[in-house]
Amino acid sequence: MKPSRHNVSEDRQTILRRHSRYSLPIPIDLIIEILLRLSLKSIARCRCVSKLLASIVVRPDFTDSFLASSLARPQVLFACRKQNKNDVMFYFSTPQPQNPDENSSSIVANYHMSFPFDSLSLCSAVSGFVCIEDLRIIKGSKTPRPVGFVCIEDLRIIKGSKTPRPVWMICNPSTGQSFTLPKMESRKRIWIRCFLGYDPIEKQHKVLAMTWGHTKAEDHQVLTLLGGTDKLAWRRIECSIPQYGSPGPHNICINGVLYFKAQANRSSNGQDIIVCFDVRSEKYNFVKVMKRVVHPAAALVNYNGKLASVISQSPSHYIFDTTRSFEMWVLQDSEKHEWSKHIYILPPLWKHISGGQNLYFVGVTGADEIVLCPKSLFREPFYVYYYNLKRGTIRRVEIQGLERLEGSYRVDTFLNHVEDVKIVK
Repeated sequence: MKPSRHNVSEDRQTILRRHSRYSLPIPIDLIIEILLRLSLKSIARCRCVSKLLASIVVRPDFTDSFLASSLARPQVLFACRKQNKNDVMFYFSTPQPQNPDENSSSIVANYHMSFPFDSLSLCSAVSGFVCIEDLRIIKGSKTPRPVGFVCIEDLRIIKGSKTPRPVWMICNPSTGQSFTLPKMESRKRIWIRCFLGYDPIEKQHKVLAMTWGHTKAEDHQVLTLLGGTDKLAWRRIECSIPQYGSPGPHNICINGVLYFKAQANRSSNGQDIIVCFDVRSEKYNFVKVMKRVVHPAAALVNYNGKLASVISQSPSHYIFDTTRSFEMWVLQDSEKHEWSKHIYILPPLWKHISGGQNLYFVGVTGADEIVLCPKSLFREPFYVYYYNLKRGTIRRVEIQGLERLEGSYRVDTFLNHVEDVKIVK
């Protein structure tokens, strides 16, 4: 009996060797098709399974296909940080509603990653990446350590300096990758403002930076985020448009054009403008606006591919349970500086479902719904509100999963976030 068992074992091994010898390899295209059906976390695990899979998930044809698929299912991104405490930022996301007839009363948020910081200012989220300004202290280090694809400014104490200086970081919540941008060399180091943009034609993320003196923006520079091994480096560009007034962190990138608020001259009553920066050509332009369009409480949003500004008609310019209406200004012709004004009335039930919270405009979905969210998470539940611009109706969706955060948190919300598995080196 024993020899019989031995022969069976040998036969099985022989069969396995023969199968391995004569079986055909799986085509790369088929592997990519299979990987595209996996969840983001499963793809991340594939990097640790084998060298073959690790090499496939960083191939441009795979990352481009994954991004194209993600664009069809945008996410709502939540960045949560503790109130009055510099500690950690947590990233969550939920599917972004695409059908206004959906009657979902709740949805579960997916946790992505945590991001440590010292003194952080969240600036923008564009095509899967986030731009952050953080104030961080590093002891005994000549170079910043890798951190964040969100664009972040961090204030750090660099070796040989007694005071912390701001550094900028990029963080990708989808992959968990984060890194610090190289130092921007400039003789005029009063302050630096950074904006993150995306060129959908060349499929490139770029960071636009400028020094900011007492009143005017100067020394404009651009950095391209690369997917290869080339070293990240700043390069100077020309700007023929004077920009005065402090540029707020509020900005938006639409179809490869980055928009942010500014003034055209030094006067306190000077012409308000919105600066337009073409990410691909790296050229500046501007659009004249009424002061209300660039009010600090006005949110710049993407309305069906057009730049728009949304603001409440209440005296405080924010949304409360007593607010009855809001207005939206839509840019119709940038060359002629033409804007159209639209007024929307909130339904009577608004004061009953808003819960007495102060709400802020986040953006507009592809289903023509204005999204409003609170800025604070200190009690449960946490709601996102959707106002249908065509029907004049409003609905709210409870975001579950944020209850894991204990205490009071500030919440920054971003629409049209896409999962991007691209790794920047």
